[in-house]
Amino acid sequence: MSSESNLTRTLTLVLPEADWKALREAEPDAIGWLRAQIQNRLATPSGSWPSATGGPAPATTAESWWGNEDEY
Repeated sequence: MSSESNLTRTLTLVLPEADWKALREAEPDAIGWLRAQIQNRLATPSGSWPSATGGPAPATTAESWWGNEDEY
């Protein structure tokens, strides 16, 4: 098995402490819940995803957007 097939990414999400506590209260296994949300999204056929124009514009502040280039 090649090492390329085992590549992983580490996500860093900056949240205010109050938001993290609220998430943990709603979802005690917050990390598992986030992982499940990603897996559920990926399991949905891409044609049924909402269009980028159908919802609010994503934030582009320094805290929420660092660019879309991979570091590899």
